[in-house]
Amino acid sequence: MDRNAFVEVMNEASGMLESGQAQEALARLTAFDNALLAAPEPQDYGWVVSYRFRSAFAAGDFAQALHIAENGPARFPADIPPATLATMYSMAVEAATSLGRAESAVTMADRCIDLRRSQGGPDEVLMAAMTACTLLGDIERHDLASRYAQLLITEGEGHDEHRAYGYYAICGAIEHGVGGHLVDMLRGGHDWLATHDNEFAREALGYLENSPTVQNTASNFPPPAEFPPPVDLLPPAGFPQPVDLLPPVDFSPLLDPAQTALLQVSDTGIAAVSGPKQPPAEQLAGGETADALLEAQRPAVAAAAYRALIDEAMSTGKPDPLIVGKSVLGLLMSLIFDNQVGEAHAVWIDEQGPTYLGVWALENGQTSVHDSIAYNLVAAFLHSLSTGDRNASNHAVDTLMGRCVNWAFDKDAQVVPAMLNTWRRHLFEIHEGEPAPEYRWELTQAEQRWGGPLPESGLYWMRPYRWVVDWV
Repeated sequence: MDRNAFVEVMNEASGMLESGQAQEALARLTAFDNALLAAPEPQDYGWVVSYRFRSAFAAGDFAQALHIAENGPARFPADIPPATLATMYSMAVEAATSLGRAESAVTMADRCIDLRRSQGGPDEVLMAAMTACTLLGDIERHDLASRYAQLLITEGEGHDEHRAYGYYAICGAIEHGVGGHLVDMLRGGHDWLATHDNEFAREALGYLENSPTVQNTASNFPPPAEFPPPVDLLPPAGFPQPVDLLPPVDFSPLLDPAQTALLQVSDTGIAAVSGPKQPPAEQLAGGETADALLEAQRPAVAAAAYRALIDEAMSTGKPDPLIVGKSVLGLLMSLIFDNQVGEAHAVWIDEQGPTYLGVWALENGQTSVHDSIAYNLVAAFLHSLSTGDRNASNHAVDTLMGRCVNWAFDKDAQVVPAMLNTWRRHLFEIHEGEPAPEYRWELTQAEQRWGGPLPESGLYWMRPYRWVVDWV
C-alpha cells in the first residue's frame, strides 16, 4: 500500500467527518478499502477499520457500524489495542439499541466489559455497565438492562454514582414487571440509599419507600444470580487511538441555555498523534465514552462518567492535568445541560476538591486552545448568574466573551453571530433587562466589527476537543 496515499485518504476522511460530511467520509474510506489488493500493515489497516466504523456511526448507518464491531475486519488483519476496541464496542451498544437489536447490544456490552476488566480499572468496568444499562433501558429492555444494574450494585462499592444508578435501574425493571426477583436487592439497599445523597440514590429511595409495586411484592424470590462472565470474542489487538468523530448534537430539548450547534474541530492530522506523549490510553478511552454520553443527551450519566474519570486520575497520585481538565469541562457542561446549574457552580468555585486541579488546568493552558474557549463560554454563563456585584459580573462576562469572539473571528467566523447573541443574553441576565449603554460598550464594539445581522437564538456552547494531544 502506498503510505502517502494512505495518509492522504485518512486526513481527507478525517476532515470530512469533522465538517459533518460523514456519508462522504464513509464512501471515501469504503472505496479506498475496496481498492486495496494486498494486505497493508496491520496498524495501518486498523486505522481504516476504525474510521469506517466511526464514519458509519456518525452517518447514522448503525447497521454497518454494528456489523464491523460484531465481525471485525473482513479483508485483512488489523491491529486493534484493547482501549480503542472497548470504545468501539461501547459505541456499538448504542448502534445496536438504535436498531432495536437488544441481543447484539448485550454481546457488544459484554465484550466491552471484558476488555475494560482485563485492561482498566473498576471505573471503566462500571462505566461500560452503566452505558449498557442506560441504552437497554431506553428501548424498554429492562430485563436485559437489569443484568448490568446488578453489576453496578455488587461491584460499585466506593463508586457511589455508579452504584446508585444500579439501584435506580432496577427500580425501572420492577416497575415494568420484569424485576420481581430484584425487589429484595432493592430493599437490601435501603440503608445505603438513605445515606447517599445523589440524584439516582434519591430517586431509588423514593421509589422504594413509596411504590405500591415494591410494597406489595412478597420477599420469596431467590437471590439474584452473579453477573454472567462476558464472552471472549475479541479480534487481534494493536491499533492507534482514533480521534473523536461523533456528530454534533442539539441540546435544546434539555435546557434553554443549552440550545446549540456545537463547534467543529477544524485542525486535523493523524500523523501528529504519535508526536507528543499521550495520557494513559484507558483514561483517554474513558473520556471518549463520557463525551459520547453527553452528546447522546444523557447528561446525568455523562456527569457520573466524568466524575469517575476524575477519581481514577486522582487515585494514581500523579493525575494528568489534561485528563482532569477535560473531565471538569465535561462535568460542568453535563451539569448545566441537566439543569443542575447550582451544582455546576459549586464545582466551579470549589478550591478543596479534586475538581480544583481541573479548573486550574483549564485556566493555565494545560488543555487545547479549543477547550480553553469552550471553558470560557461555560465560565461566562456561570458569571452571568451571579447575584452579587453587577459591575464585576459584567466585566467578567465582557472579558471572557471578548476572548471567545476574537477567537471565532480568527478561526471560524460563521459562529461569531451566535457568540455575540450569547454575550448579549448574558448581559440581559445580569441586568435583568436591557443594560445601560456603558455596560454594553464592549459588546457594541464587537457587534460593529461583525457588521452583519444578529438573529436571536439560544446560548452557544462548543463541543470539547478530542481526547488526544496534537496541539502542542
